[in-house]
Amino acid sequence: MLESRLERAAALLAKLPAQPLLGDANWAALPDAVTVQETQLFRSPAQLELIERRLPPLLLRARAEGRALRLLSAGCATGEEAFTLAAIGLHQARAHAPGAAVEVVGVDVSRPALRSAAEGGIGLRLGAPLASVPAQYRAWLEGEGGKPFLHPSLRAIVRFERASLLELPASLGDFDVILCRNVLIYMDNVARGQVVTGLTERLLPGGMLALGVTDSAPGGAFRPAGLAVFYHG
Repeated sequence: MLESRLERAAALLAKLPAQPLLGDANWAALPDAVTVQETQLFRSPAQLELIERRLPPLLLRARAEGRALRLLSAGCATGEEAFTLAAIGLHQARAHAPGAAVEVVGVDVSRPALRSAAEGGIGLRLGAPLASVPAQYRAWLEGEGGKPFLHPSLRAIVRFERASLLELPASLGDFDVILCRNVLIYMDNVARGQVVTGLTERLLPGGMLALGVTDSAPGGAFRPAGLAVFYHG
């Protein structure tokens, strides 16, 4: 599949400048041509359950500090992971920290994927899109006739931004929870280290970093919580 995608993208190669730049149209088109932008609501449910259980103290802290609980979906693709975080964050806020605000940011380099995410659509790319959604979250993500539907309350707290994980802009701000799953496996060791360092710089003390189950532990100030989830500081 990758070979066929590379063949399809071959026409771009002659147009590429030597230095990859996020804003260059041809470099931007290359990952769109060769990557598979697949994701799903409530993917890796056991890991999400662990994050869910750890959210109430973070919500209470954010409310006490007069700010929103902030969650980042790093490598968000078409947005289903960001929508999942929004549902978990808002549901837990209403249950355990009434009045707490929640903000979710999704970051990716793919323009087509980000366009889909910004539209708030939930696709059928991996079969039944609601199959893994727990019962308590169905109201946030299910519409009339059982069709996938993004509740307006979720849409209001999610935004998407185009950025490279290798060079996260400081304007993103800091986060209480960062998910970076099914991304690092496509990078070499140098790039993985650079991405984890950049994410660490954006993570608040006491926050959580969730990686893919096959990713290496970040080390340093992180403490394992299980299921590839790590506490910072």
